[in-house]
Amino acid sequence: MLVAKVTSTVRKLYAEMLKFGVVGAIGVAADVSSSNLLWKYTGLSHTVASIGGTCVATVTAYIGNRYWVFRDRPADTRRREMAMFALISLIGLIIENSFVFVGDRVLGFHSIAAANVAKFVLGLPVAGVFRFTTSHLFVFPEAGGTGSDADPAAGPNGDDDGFSAQSPTTASAP
Repeated sequence: MLVAKVTSTVRKLYAEMLKFGVVGAIGVAADVSSSNLLWKYTGLSHTVASIGGTCVATVTAYIGNRYWVFRDRPADTRRREMAMFALISLIGLIIENSFVFVGDRVLGFHSIAAANVAKFVLGLPVAGVFRFTTSHLFVFPEAGGTGSDADPAAGPNGDDDGFSAQSPTTASAP
């Protein structure tokens, strides 16, 4: 019984991660195209253009995450959700674009290719792990998760099975 519940939780988390990856890939496409257009045609610095691309990707990601990846999650108050998403995105933006800034301003790699490597090969994976974890736990919590009076260990039907997709490795003793 316990193994079945753990397996179910892991499968659900895996499905969420795959969907999050698809939304992320669409966001990356939006980010790559907008960042490169800004780099090439505006004369903005690599860091500023990169931030612009991240903002385009952030809007894309919110829509995909809210209406597809985490659509079964309660929509607490949209203001709280959007504020949390904006905060998480801002922190992710700082993580991701700090690689561009260091490459451009500290290490002296000024080409668009170097900015792309810094942002999409180095910064994006680090920021992506941060964004998935925090989105899953705080922005789009499961029913009974953050901000609710319900027992966080309770399952979707209110039964306390000791597991949740928020914490697949935590079990309570029977």
